[in-house]
Amino acid sequence: MKSSVTISLLLLSSYTVPSAAFSGQQPESQSRKAFLQTTASIFGASLIGPTQTWAAEEIVIPEKAVVKQAFDEVRYEVTDPNGGVTYLQQKADEKDFAGLMEFTKTYDLELRKLKMGKAKKLLQSKELKEEATGYANGVTFDLIGINRNSRKGQENVDGVNKYIQELRDDANKFLNLESTIKTLD
Repeated sequence: MKSSVTISLLLLSSYTVPSAAFSGQQPESQSRKAFLQTTASIFGASLIGPTQTWAAEEIVIPEKAVVKQAFDEVRYEVTDPNGGVTYLQQKADEKDFAGLMEFTKTYDLELRKLKMGKAKKLLQSKELKEEATGYANGVTFDLIGINRNSRKGQENVDGVNKYIQELRDDANKFLNLESTIKTLD
């Protein structure tokens, strides 16, 4: 902040007002527009402060148990008989479209934001995190597809099954990223 004040004082001290400005006459070289431009430049220069530099994101090496637990929570949802994807498949097999609609409303928060989000934070490169985000976004669109095919008047069990399979595929691709994480153990 101190340097920006110094710059503005230097700029102000170097600006001279022509004597004609005090006599009430406007010299041709100094118009109001030029005066305002100069004033704006001086004011703008006074706002420029020193820029902060940020350290690169530090890569944290997690413990193997932490990584396993985070990805196991996602794996549970995809492969366990009591997981959410199995529940979706069961509702599709029963043609319980109301149950599918209700479940898909909240499942995105549980699976993508909470469980996949926690696991994604453990990935150690920006590129892998972006890839994981793509898979997580795919899960959202898969759930939207399940929901659309479950709406009253639009019930389509084949469409629901197609999106459940895409949900499995996206989640499994996400789970494959676990092997890229370097751990302490």
